[in-house]
Amino acid sequence: MPFFLIALTIGIAGGLITGAATRSLRTSRRVLLGLVWLWAAGVAGLTFGTRSGGGQAVNFALLDVGNPADIVDFLLNTALFLPGGILFAALGLRWYTAGLLGSLGSLAIETTQYLVHSGRTSDVNDLLSNTLGCLAGFALAAAVRHALGLPVRRGRRARRARYAA
Repeated sequence: MPFFLIALTIGIAGGLITGAATRSLRTSRRVLLGLVWLWAAGVAGLTFGTRSGGGQAVNFALLDVGNPADIVDFLLNTALFLPGGILFAALGLRWYTAGLLGSLGSLAIETTQYLVHSGRTSDVNDLLSNTLGCLAGFALAAAVRHALGLPVRRGRRARRARYAA
């Protein structure tokens, strides 16, 4: 539990620093950036702050769909990164940027697990499920925006062309 408190403190501090450093942004955007920090802290706390069941150092074997425990682990990891994709969509990032951030965040977690010998397995399936979760969260947010009839984010080039005309 102490690691979770440390992660939460870092998340709150990161959110406050981001909020102070981005005063020129709208309040809603600053709040979203703070929520990204809190989500990342929660992911770190859940990943490193809970007991490990033990395991090998690295697993490169793809998901065993015949093993119910592997399926549950895959789905839980997907759900863990779902909020990140929703937050990235709310920030107005593109889907591939959200996917890249989810993938890099997951890679950082898996690499750290390996380097600190945490007793956890650095697993290629975690990398895949976390990235999928981030993309699924992004798609969910886009579907909700579409269902509510909210405008879709336009690219920078489209905005520049509109203002230049």
